[in-house]
Amino acid sequence: MFFYKERVKHNLSLDTPALLIVDVQNYFFSPDSKAYLNGIENIFPNLIKLKDEFLKRNFPVICTIHFGGSNTMKNWWNNVISERWTKPYFNDRRCLFITKDTYDAFFKTKLEEYLKNNKVTDLLITGVMTHLCCETTARSAFVRGFNVIMIEDALWDKDEFYHFNSLKSLAHGFAIISKTEEVLCALE
Repeated sequence: MFFYKERVKHNLSLDTPALLIVDVQNYFFSPDSKAYLNGIENIFPNLIKLKDEFLKRNFPVICTIHFGGSNTMKNWWNNVISERWTKPYFNDRRCLFITKDTYDAFFKTKLEEYLKNNKVTDLLITGVMTHLCCETTARSAFVRGFNVIMIEDALWDKDEFYHFNSLKSLAHGFAIISKTEEVLCALE
């Protein structure tokens, strides 16, 4: 409903997709973490459906793990993510795990090389936080020539305001906004 105008202009179509699960690690989903995102558990069923369907169809599934922190991240947040907080939600060896130390999953990682080697054209982004790591990665993917799809019900943020505004901004010039069930139907 909120993205009707943008969805009419850009329809969901998948050629050679990959699923990117951004920073779904205990730093954000463990209630004893200072960065716990209240309600993040709501996206777990959608992440499982998407991961399982992508793997069943032999499409790449990439999970990022935020570890440490670049100098700018340290200066901004006054902390780094220690190894204690890097346990991923998924412990599936069929997924590729990429460690990053800033918002952008492409910056100083092998993500772009991996996607290009696998001839990926469509990058479907899920995970946390919508307005920080997910949005930054989406913009970076767009300028690298990938079709970007943000799966709104498989993304989570610290509150709905950040989530919605980020997706609305991305829908205007960078990404198709979709839902889990739409993606699963498109994969059929």
